[in-house]
Amino acid sequence: MRFITKIFAVIQGLIVVLVTLSATQAFAHGEKAQQPALRMRTVHWFDVDVSTRKLDVNQILVVKGSFIPSLSWPAHVASIENTAFLNVGVPGPSFVRLDSRVNGVPGIRSTSFKRGERYDFEMTLKARKPGRYHLHPIINVKDAGPMIGPGLWVEVKGNPAAFENSIKTLFGQELDLETYGFSNAAGWSALWFVLGLVWFGYWLTKVPLILPRFRRASALGENADDMITTTDRRVALGILMVTLLLIAGGFFYATERWPVTTPLQTGKIETPPLPREPSPVLVHMDDARYRIPGRSFRIELTVTNSGKGPLNIGEFASGGLRFINSAVLKVTPKDQDDLVAQDALRVEGGPIKPGETKKIVVYADDAMWETQRMTTMIASPDAVVAGMLFFFDAQGNRYPVEISGPMIPLFGG
Repeated sequence: MRFITKIFAVIQGLIVVLVTLSATQAFAHGEKAQQPALRMRTVHWFDVDVSTRKLDVNQILVVKGSFIPSLSWPAHVASIENTAFLNVGVPGPSFVRLDSRVNGVPGIRSTSFKRGERYDFEMTLKARKPGRYHLHPIINVKDAGPMIGPGLWVEVKGNPAAFENSIKTLFGQELDLETYGFSNAAGWSALWFVLGLVWFGYWLTKVPLILPRFRRASALGENADDMITTTDRRVALGILMVTLLLIAGGFFYATERWPVTTPLQTGKIETPPLPREPSPVLVHMDDARYRIPGRSFRIELTVTNSGKGPLNIGEFASGGLRFINSAVLKVTPKDQDDLVAQDALRVEGGPIKPGETKKIVVYADDAMWETQRMTTMIASPDAVVAGMLFFFDAQGNRYPVEISGPMIPLFGG
């Protein structure tokens, strides 16, 4: 028996060690856990960045960027055009959000976003706790969950005890939001807990207890109510009256103590998309194939250039991954976990001349397809992929275009 006890102790110790090690290594959030269809066909994020990578407690961090809800939104996923909310993902209460805006509209309430339209967002955060955090912009979609944007590492230093989170009310009262209302909430919680203990304790004094009474009630059938005595009914009525009096008394006290209140912002606001900028490029995806052994994405396109100068493809972005054509665009990764393949985009067909319609082939080849768990897109029932192509002219102007269509996996060659 002692031997078995020691074995269980060793197993428990190993479990604790493994859990601890896994917790220390879980730096990022889990965007890789999302299905490729969600990452590729829901929200296209780009130009996401933060105002600083290092700051102290109480300092301000601004997160900016743009996103376009995909025209190829999966039919089985609740639509972003119904109800959505811009949020930020970070481990624990590490920051306090002071403000968030989408196309200049305050984001304190839910809204909706139209597919295929562009939105610029900005979130203002205040550092609360020291640490190194992987921060993500997120759009929470009702009945679908979070659509996670690219992650950015942010380091916060300083003394957590020095954090300040105070506001001034309409009546000039200074409130510390870190402690305001805590004693009130704790008092009410303790009161309801005591009342529950009284009710539970009364029934514990009854003999027989739960299981014998259950058997007796099952045996009595329709006459089980005879087990409830007059004293039981009086105690139940007393507990009910105390509960109702506490609720009514608390309501009238709160109304008298705080006559002017603001209701929770549960409404929904409209966020108009940005005006569409004229684009000289029109793209149709003719064919898409992913070659599994070489981790190579091959896309055939028909491109029409109605502009006045030649156009080149500088970037292909899909599922949070960025593949760069170094001959057109120079991109420096923001940190070691920035999902940028600097020289992984190859274009066959050359520049698209003004007034020209031609077929070109784009190759996005990099191990990120596998390391970021995007290769499971071959298991998608509809096998549809989507992404953003960024065209550039000689003046450096950028023209983003979404492409989407069926994908054929290749298992050899």
